Parts: sequence; C-alpha cells; structure tokens
Amino acid sequence: MDSTAKQSLLAAYSRLLRPLIKILIRNGVSFSELSEVAKETYVHVASTDFKVPHRKMSQARIAILTGLTRKEVNRLTTKREGEEDQFHKNVNRVVRVLTGWHTDSGFTGPYGIPLELPFEDKKLPDFVGLVQKFSGDMSPRAMLDELLRVGAVFETDGGYYKALTRFYLPEGIAPDSLDHLAQSVQNYVTTIDKNIIEEDPNKRLFERQVYTEDGIKPEDLPRFTAYVKERAKLLLEEIDNWLSQLERPDSKNGDDIISTGLGIYQYIDEAENIDDAEGD
Repeated sequence: MDSTAKQSLLAAYSRLLRPLIKILIRNGVSFSELSEVAKETYVHVASTDFKVPHRKMSQARIAILTGLTRKEVNRLTTKREGEEDQFHKNVNRVVRVLTGWHTDSGFTGPYGIPLELPFEDKKLPDFVGLVQKFSGDMSPRAMLDELLRVGAVFETDGGYYKALTRFYLPEGIAPDSLDHLAQSVQNYVTTIDKNIIEEDPNKRLFERQVYTEDGIKPEDLPRFTAYVKERAKLLLEEIDNWLSQLERPDSKNGDDIISTGLGIYQYIDEAENIDDAEGD
C-alpha cells in the first residue's frame, strides 16, 4: 500500500474511532489500557486471519505483520493462551427466548400473539419451559429478572408474565450493553470490509443508507425517529418470522453453521453538526 492510500486509511480509522474513544474516556479507560488491548488484538488477528497455508504461524511472522517486537508477541501470546472469550452470551440467549415466545406455536395463541405465561406450571405452557427450550442452561429466574429489568416483560395482577416486545436492547454500561456495542460495530464493519474486497457484486452483502444531503430541521427529527421505529420494527419482525421457520442446524450432526442476520440503525452525525457550527 502506498503512503497516500495508507494515510487515507488511517484518516478513515480516526473518524471510526471517535465515537468508540468517546465511550472509553467517558468510562475512565486510559490510552495505555486501550493500547494494550490493541496490541493483543493485532497479535490475535495476525495469528488467525493471515496464516500461510500448510505452515505453522510463527511468532517471527506475527512480529513482521504487526510491527511489534518478538518479545511483545511472545508476552501477548502467552497472556492470551487459556483465556476464554469474555463476551457474555446473555444477549443472544435473551433474543432467542423473546423470539421463541413470539413465534413458537407452543407459546403463542390466536393470530400469533404471545401467551401470558405462569413462571412454572406442569400442566400449562410456562416461562420455565420457554427458557429451557430456547436458552439451554440459562436460569429461568435470572432470565425473567433481566426481562423485567429492561421492560420486555410485565407481571400481571394474576401472577402471569406478558411479553411486551420481541426485541432486546440492553441499557446503560452493563456487560450486556457492551456486548451489544461490540457485536453491532463488529458486524457492520465486517460487512463493509467484505464488500470492499469482494470483486463479484452478486456476492456482496446488503448494505444501504438513506439520508438527505441538506439534513432536516430539528423539529422534524421526532417525526422521522418515530417513522423509522415503526417501519423498521415491521420489517425486522417479518424477517425474524422468516428466519424462525428455518430448520435449525445441528453441529452435533455435522451441519455447517453460518452466523448471519440483518441490523438496522438510525444515526445522527453529531461530529458533523459540531464541525458545521464551528465553521459558521
């Protein structure tokens, strides 16, 4: 890569990092702490994504690819060995439970409306059975507490539980919300990267944005936000229903598994708004 292209790439990454670094500074994460994570990630990506076929990935080659010293590569590799992925799986589990509650015939009534469920009842569809079917070894009580906390479920006067939404968006700085941040950004950037390097247009993944060149008036933003939520919710529910009809792959039976989905988001470019204001 020539110097001009590299500078353009670094400039693009600077813009990409702005909102991420904003989150780090807000939560007291220093540059040295981020630098250590960046080094670990450089080593991990180099060792897993840039292997030479039929050859063992040496620390010397990792050092060449990353620009780190062999001593640092050895330290970071040793540090990473034996560590488990720190991202919690709760987000995916909660999503599976809510989706099953809205789509599985055993937990829906007429017109596909989710049933109001008792926590546990051997004779009726219950919340415990729902969690066991769609979330494996997750504690039903812990699952219910989380759904109640985020307002996805409501307890009725009769002691039953009613699903209020089929979508789960963690709030605050809880681990689940950080997992949501990481997964969402990773998925979107991975899509962009694939589409950049894929020469065949038919093999590129769907990725589109709609916006107005001149922006909109502040008083129109609430109407636009409400419109986006309404239309996107309907589309996502339709796609979710389609996915729910597919037969689940089973890795134990040798099925190949592809992790895929669709994400929709609304954005407000605050940085651009600030730059425009400073230029006036």
